Amino acid sequence: MERNLKDKLLEKSRYAEGTKEELWSRIETMLDEEPAAPTRMGSRTARKRTKRSDRTMRALKITMAVAVAVMAFGVFLAMPAGTAFMKDVREWFAPEKKVEVEVEGQKEETDQKLHQNKESKYVIYYDQERYKLVQEDGKDVITTKEPLPERYPEVSMTIEQVKDEKPEELIKRLNGELAGKYEDVREVEQVSEPVQGYMVRALAGKEWDSEVVVIYAVDNGKQGSFAITEKYFFEASEGHGARFHQMLKEFKVLDE
Repeated sequence: MERNLKDKLLEKSRYAEGTKEELWSRIETMLDEEPAAPTRMGSRTARKRTKRSDRTMRALKITMAVAVAVMAFGVFLAMPAGTAFMKDVREWFAPEKKVEVEVEGQKEETDQKLHQNKESKYVIYYDQERYKLVQEDGKDVITTKEPLPERYPEVSMTIEQVKDEKPEELIKRLNGELAGKYEDVREVEQVSEPVQGYMVRALAGKEWDSEVVVIYAVDNGKQGSFAITEKYFFEASEGHGARFHQMLKEFKVLDE
């Protein structure tokens, strides 16, 4: 960990190279230095001095370890916005990972892939075995890898940034639009799972192929929102619906 911290400081900080090397050389010397053991001929005064030296060195090591952490954090905060260090999201999120999801009462492990939207500044993991992610008109759309037969309603999850509406305003507008299209539109709910924000749900009926729409409004951290719209059919509520729910747990808005 010390080696990685040093490498990050050397690579990313804006201090002169000579200054950085000298600083780290001094820190490493202080951390690694051990006090000399007293000789047999040493006096009581020498032994007391050695004990005081031991305590001093222990305190120094603790102090220097804290100083290293504080210095690294300070360098991180001093980074100008837009540097590669801030933009390289893949240093903090694994490109792929395995995630457990419960589908129709059964738990299964899925291989999920990281998607980073650099313009809208968010990341999400999606199930790459069953779905694909395409970008259409500034929106990210997660849909089935293989097109469904024509008799099935649309299955998709669309993520769109709405820059000029706060979540509470956006969900009210979208709720009103749903009311004119679906026979059963539920009340708007404030939710903390799978995302933090607001949610409204609409159903076209209770038949196996009745359309289901679930919309979330999430704060984008810049006085705007993300509108996340799930579409599937009634019979797929515990299939595609459960998978979309799990994928949304991996949705993260990136702080500038």
